[in-house]
Amino acid sequence: MAGFQSVINQYPAPGVEGGFASTNPHATFLAGEAALVAGASGVTVGRFAWVDGGVASNAGTGAPSGFVHRDEQASITTWLGKASNVIQAGREITLMTAGDFWARTSTAATRGQKIFASLTTGQVQTGAAGATIAGYVETAFTAGSNCDAGELVKISTWSK
Repeated sequence: MAGFQSVINQYPAPGVEGGFASTNPHATFLAGEAALVAGASGVTVGRFAWVDGGVASNAGTGAPSGFVHRDEQASITTWLGKASNVIQAGREITLMTAGDFWARTSTAATRGQKIFASLTTGQVQTGAAGATIAGYVETAFTAGSNCDAGELVKISTWSK
């Protein structure tokens, strides 16, 4: 995540991690008002998260409960920090179970590939449907755009 502007690019960024990538419908994890909070280590925006007893974490087992979208709830708490995508422990969060979002992938993506979530960090990786990737689990999302490793990709539950 970049901090304060220090460079002017010729073209604007296509999106921001965790941001909506379209105006298609989206759905949230049903938790109730103020019933879902970030766990002791916080939760990182733009990654997948798992819920256990109303507490969300970027680590878990099985399919993730949802995707952490950008809702302006992350806080800069590092002394003289420029930016942060971490939602502090105990802060309320909303997880998205369906929709189109921007995420940073650790692998190159081709439209239509399945999106996998790291079981330890919630980070995104792409792969073939039904593939077994050590330390990752397949999600309901697919890649909605092409990109190189380390770049932003559109992830979607609507577009196949």
